[in-house]
Amino acid sequence: MITANLPAIDFEQTQRFYEHLGFECDYRSDEWMIMNRDGMLLEFFHHPELDPKQSWHSACIRVENMEHYFQEWKTVAWQNFSGAAITEIEHLDEISLFCVIDMNGSLLRCIQQ
Repeated sequence: MITANLPAIDFEQTQRFYEHLGFECDYRSDEWMIMNRDGMLLEFFHHPELDPKQSWHSACIRVENMEHYFQEWKTVAWQNFSGAAITEIEHLDEISLFCVIDMNGSLLRCIQQ
């Protein structure tokens, strides 16, 4: 198993955001946090100096029912999380996906398995 390691400026805010996406916190210390949903693990390291607009961090999650996650996640109150966004579904030649950008500037690609 491989898990993503993403930066978090503020663990409390990051945890709250991902809980709105249905993730649960499995572990949290001053320097590390692990969020889990349906076997998808996202690990976060504390990075309070990060500029979200300069972040290049990203992760891909591959799911069996991408449409389900899109329909659920697009109902999140995105305006409550500064800088966070969700894109529309894109159907490319070889894959279908949508993206989530969290308040840390990290890009999470949700790809149809």
